[in-house]
Amino acid sequence: MSVILLDPRDIEILELMVAMLHISSYKLSKISGFPSSSVWRTLVKLKSLGLITKDGREFAITPRGLVMAYYLTKRQSIRETALQNLKDSWKYEGPIEELRSFLMSLNEFLRRFEISPMSICFNQPLSVISLMLPRAKDLDESSQHVLARFILRTFPSIVLPSGCRAVLSFDQDGEPYALAADCKEDGIHLFHKCPIINSVVKAEIKGRK
Repeated sequence: MSVILLDPRDIEILELMVAMLHISSYKLSKISGFPSSSVWRTLVKLKSLGLITKDGREFAITPRGLVMAYYLTKRQSIRETALQNLKDSWKYEGPIEELRSFLMSLNEFLRRFEISPMSICFNQPLSVISLMLPRAKDLDESSQHVLARFILRTFPSIVLPSGCRAVLSFDQDGEPYALAADCKEDGIHLFHKCPIINSVVKAEIKGRK
């Protein structure tokens, strides 16, 4: 994956933003050793790309900036920090390794179809989920868990008699299933079918007649 819009200095400043999260242009110049004017121009450029934002006198890295830093950096420490900060920013409740697997799967998809990651709105995780959900069956289990967790967090769900929580949908034959489910015994699932879902939906339909 190549991002021709970013040169080595841009990436270095972005790496520093990963570590600092919030910092002024002046302080960033002191830390980096780059001239103030150069740092300012880089920050303005990164802001125009949606990788950072300006909050008063300070600049802050965005989730999009964290993802791009994760993909572009050659420093493992920065990659790990970017991943942890992304988990916090997205308020992702699952293990960090699931998020790592998801970013790898996403990167492979973008490479395969020659899609620039700069065209993806990483600031809203639901946008990324919507992009990958049609390809969910091709993803590894950890990546599927990421999709399921965000679906459960975003859309209305019901609690089944078994104690499982599910976001219900219907297939092309009108049969109910869980688009995403958090089962007490089986854990997180996508596209989950079970007798309990059928019985709950049938009971609901019968009760409305």
